Amino acid sequence: MTPILMFPGQSSRYAGMIDLCLDRAPETSRPIVAEASEALGRDLAAHYRADHEAAFDSNRDVQVGVFLANHLHLRALEAAGVKAELSLGLSLGEYNHLVHIGAIAFADALRLVDARGQVYDRGPEGFMASVFPLDLATLEEVIAQVKDRGPIEIGNRNSPTQNVLSGARAAIEAAMPILEEDHGCECVVIERKIPMHASIFRPAADALRPALEAAPWQRPRLGYLPNVTATFEDDPTPERLVELLYRHVFSPVRWRESIDLLADRVPDAAFVEVGPRAVLYNLLTRKWRTNPRFKTDAPEGQPAQFEAVAASIRG
Repeated sequence: MTPILMFPGQSSRYAGMIDLCLDRAPETSRPIVAEASEALGRDLAAHYRADHEAAFDSNRDVQVGVFLANHLHLRALEAAGVKAELSLGLSLGEYNHLVHIGAIAFADALRLVDARGQVYDRGPEGFMASVFPLDLATLEEVIAQVKDRGPIEIGNRNSPTQNVLSGARAAIEAAMPILEEDHGCECVVIERKIPMHASIFRPAADALRPALEAAPWQRPRLGYLPNVTATFEDDPTPERLVELLYRHVFSPVRWRESIDLLADRVPDAAFVEVGPRAVLYNLLTRKWRTNPRFKTDAPEGQPAQFEAVAASIRG
């Protein structure tokens, strides 16, 4: 099997996720958390402890926490013996993908994610809601019915039957009853303030651009697969990285296309979710793709899956 690492986005968070990494893989996790705390000038182990109720009060803290947790999972998985040449990340997870492929150092990416979170906290407000199960074409028809209520777009194209609406609150609240009552969908509000990956969020991209341009980018040693294009970049120069990450803020996440590209290109692909929870793992139903799938997280009280994943991939 050829492992393909998948880094989740900011919805993949829960209280105590950093504590669990420190408990399950202390040798790899403690130095990383210390490095991250020094880079940002604050005690992240204390901030993200399980009993800190305000750990995720700001989007800045959400993004930093999930990015850090993803990286802890990556290093623990590598320590267990999994070395992957291919990866991708959903939304925020693209920054973990960039670290994995060598486009930017961990500490520099962390500082950029910290800046990104602050910009998002100040950005235009809106709503995001996941929709399941419904095909893309029908969802677009529903969007057309409510567009007079405000901007509304498909912000994430996650699977053949799961997508995410992003835009104005009034428009999404108008769409949800139609989707639930006329099409039997399950609609879940996943964000009540920040309309990520929608055109109304473009001012946040403009505010983030100086930080993107100032970051110490390098030419990646592995392939870069951005959410914006869903295809590998032939010439990922620093200038190109900045442009794609700028567009990433207000453009759809083309996750389904990215997974299809990799599955078609790598016949023996094994998809491994590297981070907290199992959102991406659960998207990969056998009705969509029959490739082996793994996750590194496990419920509290159970051992992490790093060694089990490594053993399965090695066969």
